[in-house]
Amino acid sequence: MVVENLPQKLWERHRSTLGIENPLVIDSEQALFDAQARLNLAQDKRTTNERGSTLPLIKAALVYLPKSKPLIDMTLALVSGMVEKDGDILLVGGNDAGIRSANELFEKNIGPIDQKIVGNHSAMYVGKNQALGAGKTLSDFLSYQSVTYETIDIEVANLPGVFSGGKLDAGTRLLLDTIPYDRKKILDIGCGTGMIGVIYKNKSPESDVTMCDASPIAIEATKKTVEKNKIDAKVFTSDVFSNVTDEYDLILCNPPFHKGVGTDYSFIEIFARDAKKHLTKDGKIYLVCNSFLAYEKKLELSGLSVSVAIDNTAFKVLLAH
Repeated sequence: MVVENLPQKLWERHRSTLGIENPLVIDSEQALFDAQARLNLAQDKRTTNERGSTLPLIKAALVYLPKSKPLIDMTLALVSGMVEKDGDILLVGGNDAGIRSANELFEKNIGPIDQKIVGNHSAMYVGKNQALGAGKTLSDFLSYQSVTYETIDIEVANLPGVFSGGKLDAGTRLLLDTIPYDRKKILDIGCGTGMIGVIYKNKSPESDVTMCDASPIAIEATKKTVEKNKIDAKVFTSDVFSNVTDEYDLILCNPPFHKGVGTDYSFIEIFARDAKKHLTKDGKIYLVCNSFLAYEKKLELSGLSVSVAIDNTAFKVLLAH
């Protein structure tokens, strides 16, 4: 079944009336990072230009509502620095995704809302950029949390939109309590802040730890966590296994199952399909999830042998090979 993008339909219905052509579209974390990278590159070229030419900013931007308030705040702040003063900025999102409560963050970072357009179970805020959030960078939203696991003390980087907010959540703790620490080559897939991989490396210094995540913000957080704790680990962006080429003795995963306000099973379906080819001959998978999620069936359909290593009624850890 094809799910309609109602916020997009709202924008398309009113775009000609608004008279805004070819805005910068920010509809994902990757789009935000790519736009920021292009702006940084242009700024670098201006710095090295002997004539000191003026940096052309973007005339308009269309932002699709990010998934959390901290991420909305950061996104709008960064976009306010990309769009020229008095340029048009639009924020559009579904009612059930929280667009109604995003008005204050729009006004905080962009300026007054000139129009609020509603329809398609969505709303769109339109305003002229007053660049109230301009000048901020990703580092302005970075913080660190101290985390203790057993006798290990680490500092975990936190950025908006990254799972667990730099804290050791109950599911991750259960996973850490259950996994073996005698494996050589480790992959933490969907690494978030990098907490699992850093703790593993501390408990098993001789291990070779790799961490990946589809979110560029999560990858930045993981890199900061690795750097802060002075460990050696490989960190890269990968949509599940899309950029993974090696085989591993141990694959660890605390998978997402929320996407917006719904439950999303696409990650575990792709994970189940591709995991086996990235295991060594005696490799194992340890995956933690909510107890009510029937992930065993999806893993078994891919030819993996699956058992429940532990279930505390809130979370369970699955062992697969």
